[in-house]
Amino acid sequence: MGEQSEIPLFVKCCIIGLGLMGGSLGMALGRYGVVEERWGYDRHENVMEEARNRDAVDRTGELPAALEAADLVVLALPVRQATEMVRQIAPLLKPGAVVTDLGSTKRTLLDAMNRWLPRGVAAVGGHPMAGSEKAGIQAADPLLLENAVYLLTPAAGAPRQAVTTMEKMVRAIKAHPIVLEAEEHDQLVALVSHLPHLLAVALVNTARHAGGEKDLVRILAGGGFRDTTRIAMGNTAVWYDIFSTNSCHLKEALQRFQEELKALWLLLEKEEEGAARMALEEAKAFRSAMPYHGKGMLPEIFQLILVLPDLPGIIGKVATLVGDAGLNISEIEVLKNREEDGGSIRLGFSLLEERDQALQILENQGFRCWKKG
Repeated sequence: MGEQSEIPLFVKCCIIGLGLMGGSLGMALGRYGVVEERWGYDRHENVMEEARNRDAVDRTGELPAALEAADLVVLALPVRQATEMVRQIAPLLKPGAVVTDLGSTKRTLLDAMNRWLPRGVAAVGGHPMAGSEKAGIQAADPLLLENAVYLLTPAAGAPRQAVTTMEKMVRAIKAHPIVLEAEEHDQLVALVSHLPHLLAVALVNTARHAGGEKDLVRILAGGGFRDTTRIAMGNTAVWYDIFSTNSCHLKEALQRFQEELKALWLLLEKEEEGAARMALEEAKAFRSAMPYHGKGMLPEIFQLILVLPDLPGIIGKVATLVGDAGLNISEIEVLKNREEDGGSIRLGFSLLEERDQALQILENQGFRCWKKG
């Protein structure tokens, strides 16, 4: 089961929607002993069976049984479905329960919670900034949320104790809580999450249409293009749900992006090299200054870059070398963009000493590696 909490924060939880995110959260809650009894509900019986088999939940059942006496209710559904579900489950909730969700937009859902949840039930929206191009309970992973930023958006009037408990829950599953208002949440994620996905779709379709769907276009689309557009492979139904429930802020972000594109177009049109290079330098500096974890708000991650040969099992060998020395890798990322770091991976460590020790071990084994940041 892994590391356990000293005291479970909840006696019974009910996770409604047992896909990638709901399943992953259920696994994490069990792994760290955050909940005594995990119940789940999904409209597909085979999904509930798979969730039990994969230890994402302890038991499953129809909503009245799954929700009975639950002190934590998680809506792990697309936002529009979650909004409808709030009204359906409201009469079944016990006083003192906390209702949260895992959706990518907040204002629409919290408005529904404020309207339909009975007095004495706390609404604290949740948005773990993690995911995968894969979907479904088969892709669920208890480590998916580890080291992720986990945004919490309490409804107006939510008891402080409920918010504090949710922060403890997030920390217990090894994620990093940040509390903010729903409106600010939707505005910020429109810029850093929703807009990039929309632009990835536009980039892919630009190449598809302008290239006449020729095979050569696919062949020439190297690391930079693939990395930039990877998110376009996400679940299309989920992403339309996100766009439609945050269209106001997304349109504002698109308007700003169009203005940036127009300014760059004019620089090329007028061949203003100095101003164009300044724009490139400013973007480079801002992007380089983005930490993998926020300075002052989240723990700093100490990074190590390794250039690896294209051999089967090579990443596993690296992980084994580091793990056998008793060092904990907090993050691992494959860097496919050869223009920046070569064919390489990034390892992240919570402790500077562990990063430096890993560097020494890997260099002694003949790996080419260096510190970053």
